[in-house]
Amino acid sequence: MAQQQQRKKKKNGGKTAAGVIMIPLILAALAGGLYFAGKDLWNNRSEEPETAESSTDQQDPSETAPAETAVPVETTTEPLTGFADKAQRSDTTLTVTDTTKVLARNSLLIECSGNGGNVLAERNADAEIYPASMTKVMTLLTFSRLVDTDALDATILMDADVLRAQEEQMAYVAGFKAEEACRIRDLVYAMMLPSGADAAVMLATYAAGSEADFVAEMNNLAAEMGLEHSHFENVTGLHEETHVSSLYDIARILMTAIRDPFCAEAMSTLQYTTAATAEHPDGIDLVSTTLSRMVGNELEHLPDPLHVVGGKTGFTNPAGQCLATWAKSDSGKTYVCVVAGSTTFEPLDAVGDTLTLYQLTGMPLADIQRIQPDEADLPLYEHY
Repeated sequence: MAQQQQRKKKKNGGKTAAGVIMIPLILAALAGGLYFAGKDLWNNRSEEPETAESSTDQQDPSETAPAETAVPVETTTEPLTGFADKAQRSDTTLTVTDTTKVLARNSLLIECSGNGGNVLAERNADAEIYPASMTKVMTLLTFSRLVDTDALDATILMDADVLRAQEEQMAYVAGFKAEEACRIRDLVYAMMLPSGADAAVMLATYAAGSEADFVAEMNNLAAEMGLEHSHFENVTGLHEETHVSSLYDIARILMTAIRDPFCAEAMSTLQYTTAATAEHPDGIDLVSTTLSRMVGNELEHLPDPLHVVGGKTGFTNPAGQCLATWAKSDSGKTYVCVVAGSTTFEPLDAVGDTLTLYQLTGMPLADIQRIQPDEADLPLYEHY
């Protein structure tokens, strides 16, 4: 107001000595007030907590490094897709109760179609079981989700403690020596063909840092797949009370794994020789415990002849003899068969159950005769 009056007087030509003196004083006071007010505003701003936006704008570029290193970890936790659905029962699903033909406590036969399949025959397939080394199909599937195929030719040293721990638990080991340089690819075949527990633990450690962390990934994957009865405590299938699954779950794991070319190859190979090392100049000869127990022509008499492509055996005393396989017919159909508890001490009983069940793809149960392989016809078969 004082400034306005002074300007008005100036405009009208009414200058006084007092007015001339007061104008500079008033302007100086205003300038000083603006300076200190601005200084206080700046100081107050700098003392306020930074918002997310201001923090990002002023962050030291070197502080963003952890976010970059976290990117590969984030990719492993994204939702996984491409899982097989649970096969569906129908009015024509056969309940197998004739134990003179099929010995297994639990059995399941599926004709695969679309993303799932139709259940042709079953017995206690939804019951909780001990999966034994059929677990290794889940180990393989989890490994394939965590590790890129480009890493298959990398090498790691066999851990002496891993060997010792598996031997103490009387688990089968594939034959690697402590501190031997093992290719990742060779460890996969060692796990899936002769069921090497040493190879399984080494793969888990390579992929996740420890077996415990890898098992957590297995259970995460089981949850994402929607498996109803599966919980894993180890990567090998060694017996633990809370290490469980069901035939329906095992079938879904297998049906998902065979969609992965490398997984399917690893489970459908009869013989494999590892790379030469100082400890094994000629490599280690590995033989499939699944395919070595079959001649291969057992199902050619069917109207649509079948051929078992591959799979995974399993055995512990509580689990009994177990076997998960898939087969293809001459007409191009795919079938999956899983059995558990096929006696205890006769590995070929699970094979007999499997081959007998596969006959239901083309024959009624009344016309089926049990197929039992003969050790004399199996030159590569080893009783373990």
